[in-house]
Amino acid sequence: MQGNHRPFLFLARLDDGRFVEREHAPGGALMAGSAQTHPAGGDPLLLDLASQALDRSPGSVVMARAGGATTTYEAPPADGLALIGLRCPPAATAVACSVQCQTHWPDGSRRPGVLAWSVDRDGDSLALFRDEPSSRAQILSAVAGPLLDAALRALGRPTPPCSAPAVWFPDGVFFHQASAMMARLDTPCARRRVGWDGLSALYPLNVTGAPTEPWTTRRLRRRFQASNTWSSLRRSAAGLPAGSPAILPGLTPPVAGWLDDGSFARWVLSRVPDPPSTLNWLCRSLSGPVADHLTLALGDVHDHPSEGS
Repeated sequence: MQGNHRPFLFLARLDDGRFVEREHAPGGALMAGSAQTHPAGGDPLLLDLASQALDRSPGSVVMARAGGATTTYEAPPADGLALIGLRCPPAATAVACSVQCQTHWPDGSRRPGVLAWSVDRDGDSLALFRDEPSSRAQILSAVAGPLLDAALRALGRPTPPCSAPAVWFPDGVFFHQASAMMARLDTPCARRRVGWDGLSALYPLNVTGAPTEPWTTRRLRRRFQASNTWSSLRRSAAGLPAGSPAILPGLTPPVAGWLDDGSFARWVLSRVPDPPSTLNWLCRSLSGPVADHLTLALGDVHDHPSEGS
């Protein structure tokens, strides 16, 4: 199998438990869960481990131990990942997992396939992608985001912190709801009839469910940012009673406890729209006054308003 590997640019995002390839502008931030071309053949152990995972049922895990022995954990039902919640023993040197995904190509076409990635205790990584109708695997590397996070957590390793503000959690939930509402409107004219009152009632920190002024939404966001961090949000999610419904798809209290602060933040942000780019899209899609209200309400949370907070 290794003789069929060839370089390929790949970007992936975790959406509701599935990886979807995305492109991003040169120099832009990596999307949650990504892998890029590897300039050479890659680490033999990581390559072999990813190859084994690629040949298992999607969602399965292959773990390497010192001395070369491997252990396989089969994928759980309902398209889950055996990697999530896994705690590898200290003797484990690397771990790999696979998942079905869609790839988005420069010509706009999408092709289904399987992605497998492997990570060792030093954080070195490698990924393979194989088109559904093909037996040829393409070698990738520089795994990032939830791909890297899940493997590091399974190995008991910490993940990097996330620099995104915690208020992007409620912002992202709002943008998910607002985008879904916009998608239900068939024409640009219909979208431009959307008013601020209806949008402001959707914002999750607005517990009244009634329309609010833009500055009120902005103040709610600032208060949330001032009193919450990704660490406090994760601890709150992990401390919910057993059996509590998932806050976001797959994010149950045990999973929140298994993640650390950085991986928790990236898990959350991978499941909601990107706030800055979605705000720009909404403003282009709506009338001028509504766009102005959105900009005022959902501007940078680190700005300090003239009105009291």
